[in-house]
This record gives sequence, structure tokens and C-alpha cells, in this order.
Amino acid sequence: MNNNEHITEDQRKAFADLIREAERRFEKDFDGYFDSIKRDFAPKVEARSRTRNLFEAVRSMKAKLSEALGQLRSMGYHVDDGMIAIDYEPQDNGRHELEAIQQEAVEQRNVRRLKFRKALFNVLSAQTVDEARQLVEQVVA
Repeated sequence: MNNNEHITEDQRKAFADLIREAERRFEKDFDGYFDSIKRDFAPKVEARSRTRNLFEAVRSMKAKLSEALGQLRSMGYHVDDGMIAIDYEPQDNGRHELEAIQQEAVEQRNVRRLKFRKALFNVLSAQTVDEARQLVEQVVA
């Protein structure tokens, strides 16, 4: 078969179907990847959101401890407070990191989608089987 002959509509359709199938596989893989991002970050986001509550609890207990120590001192007892200073409170609870990774993944998906669309358009306007095969190989490989 001479691959430089004009492409038939059946051949064009077959090449377009290969591109569509490659895009479907990519979308399925992407959906799994995107879900794994959420699963991987969910515990971190949850833990970081609980951190704020823990800091508030420590501050509350610190105030109560300070008050109790003051009362004991006023009663004549010698008390070392041995308090732990907490200087750090994260402003980001992990959501920004998650959103950035998800945004990057979506942008990469959009780039791949554009490649699929362009290849599909080019296959539909290809003049030869070789030309169509090259276009399919570029997005399927």
C-alpha cells in the first residue's frame, strides 16, 4: 500500500478515533491523578485546620495556668511556671499548596487537551495516510 496516496474518509475517521481514544484514556488517568492529589492532601489539610484549634486551646490553657500560678503565688507558694512559648502559628492550612498543585494539574491537562484537539483537526484535514499517522503518533505516544 502506498502511504502517500490521498487519505480516505474511512482512514481519516479511524485516525480521528485513535486520537479520541487516546484523549479518553488521558482523561481517565488525569481524573485518577487529580483524585489522588485530593486524597494525599486531605489529611494534611485536616491536620493543619485542627492546628488552629490546638493553638487556641494552648493559649486558653496558658491564660488559665498563668491565672492559677498568680493565685498560688499570692497564697505564698513558690511556683516555677515552666511555660512553653509558642511563637509560630501557620497562616496557611495547606489549602494554598493543594490549590496550587491542582491548578498546575488542570493547566497541564488543558495543554494536553489542546494538543488532542489540534491533532484531531489536523487529521481531519490531512491529505495522506503518512501525514495522518504522524499526527496520531505525536499525541498517542
